[in-house]
Amino acid sequence: MLRLNTLLLTTVFLFLTAQCSAGQTTGSTFSSPKQGAPSLANKEQDAPPEKELPCPLGRNLTEEVKYREYTVRTYRWPEPEGCLRISKGGKLVFSRAGGQFQIGKNFFHDPGIPVGSDITGAGVPNAVVSEWTGGAHCCFVLRVFELGEEFKQMAKIDAGHSDGAKFVDLDHDGFYEFDGNDWAFAYWRVSFMQSPAPRIVLKYRDGRFRLAYDLMKKPGSSPAEFAALVRDVKSDDGWTGATSSDCETDCDVPVALWKNMLDMMYTGHPGLAWKLLDQSWSMTPKGKSAFVKDFCNQLNHSQYWPDLQVEVGACPPGPHDEQVGIFKSLFLSVGPIVNKPFIICYVCSTPISLDKLHIAIYK
Repeated sequence: MLRLNTLLLTTVFLFLTAQCSAGQTTGSTFSSPKQGAPSLANKEQDAPPEKELPCPLGRNLTEEVKYREYTVRTYRWPEPEGCLRISKGGKLVFSRAGGQFQIGKNFFHDPGIPVGSDITGAGVPNAVVSEWTGGAHCCFVLRVFELGEEFKQMAKIDAGHSDGAKFVDLDHDGFYEFDGNDWAFAYWRVSFMQSPAPRIVLKYRDGRFRLAYDLMKKPGSSPAEFAALVRDVKSDDGWTGATSSDCETDCDVPVALWKNMLDMMYTGHPGLAWKLLDQSWSMTPKGKSAFVKDFCNQLNHSQYWPDLQVEVGACPPGPHDEQVGIFKSLFLSVGPIVNKPFIICYVCSTPISLDKLHIAIYK
C-alpha cells in the first residue's frame, strides 16, 4: 500500500513538473520575463518629452503618415482612449495617450495640411496633430511639431471648445495662421449656449504663436448702425436689476452688451466697446462699476489677454486709453468709405493721406 501511494505521488509530481515546463516554453502568463529585457511600458514611459501611459497596448492603428525618416501614427479602439506615436528612423521620439487624435487636420471636414508643410515660415517642415479629449463639447488641442534634423514640439494650442478651429493661410503668404475662438467667457453669467466666444487669429512671430490683431480687424459700424445697436441693447429684456455678487446665470446685465463689447474689442474697436457700455447702460452707476470690474477680471483671465492688452489698452480703460480707442475706431470705420485721397488734420492744419494716417494710427 505504501509503495502504491509513493508511486501515485511521484506520478503527480512528474505531471505537474511537465506542465510548468510547457508553460515556460510557450509564453504562459505565469512565465517570468527575461532579465534585462525592456518592457513596452518602460519604453513608453521613457519616451520624451512627456511620460505617458503605455501605447498602443492592443489598440488599432487608425492613421499613419510618413515623411522622410519620420512616421506619425495614431491608435484607438477597442479602448476609447487613443494614443499618438511619432518615431524618427524607427526610434520613438514622442508618445502621448489621450482622446482621439487626427493628423494634419481638425475633426470637422477640415481638408487638412500635408505633413512636412512649412506652417510657421521658419523654413522647417512641420506636422499638425489635433486631439479631442472626449468631452461633450470640449476640449480640443492642436500641436505643431518640427520634423527637421531635430524633432521638437514647438507649439501646443489649447483651442478650448472650438471644434472647428484650424490652421489656414488667411493672409495668403504661403504660411498658416491658427483660426479659433477665445473661450474666456464660457459660462460667465449665462449658459454655454449663450456664451460669447470672439474669434481670434494666431500667427507664428518671434518664436511663438501670437495674437495676429491685424488679421482680426474688421470695419466698424456706421453711426446709424451703432445707434441702432445702442437702442437694441438698452431695450433688451436682460436688464433685470437683480444685482448679486454670487450671480452665475441670468444676471442683471444682458449678454448682448458684453457680447458686442467683446466683438468690438477683438475686431479693432475698443473705444466703441466702452462707448456702447456708456450709452446703453440702464442701471445705477454703482452697478455699472461692479459690472466693469467683473468684466475686466474675466477678460484678464483670457490666455490671449497679454497680447490683446497691447492693442486695446487697459481694462478698465483710463481716460487716455478710451480717447485713443475711439479715435482708432473712428478712422477704421470711416476709412473704407472715404473716396477723397486726403482728409484734414485739424490739430496740424495740413492735409494727410488717408493711407498714411492708417499706418500712423496702427503702428
